[in-house]
Amino acid sequence: MKDININVFNHNKLSRLPLTHTKVKYIIKYVLNREKCHLDEVSLNFISDREIRKINHNYLNHDYPTDILTFHYRPFHGVTEAEIYISPPTVRQNSKYFKVSFKNELMRVIIHGCLHLAGYKDQTLAEKELMREKENYYLGKLNFKN
Repeated sequence: MKDININVFNHNKLSRLPLTHTKVKYIIKYVLNREKCHLDEVSLNFISDREIRKINHNYLNHDYPTDILTFHYRPFHGVTEAEIYISPPTVRQNSKYFKVSFKNELMRVIIHGCLHLAGYKDQTLAEKELMREKENYYLGKLNFKN
């Protein structure tokens, strides 16, 4: 796997995460390498609903919390960077709605963010279906037992 510098920050100390930072980094590297997405650095930030709502409003003009936001930056001094923001409270709420484990939904969201970084979109029905197929594929490949 390409050596991508991945930083994981849990700014949302109230949410206990079902994945270690090591597993989160592995998921990101696994998906990005298989999708041939060449990034030098990825920062993943677990934040509160309030914080993700603020970012969603400021950058996308959406005034609501969401589970994930991804930002892929153009190369700066030869370094290609990306940021992922995830709201564990929203992911947990979605896991209950979809009747899946919090761990499963968190993995899906991380994979989803990586697919966006690799160039996949989810605006049309066809794009959403392709994203879901890819998410399911990687969930099957990355099924951590504990």
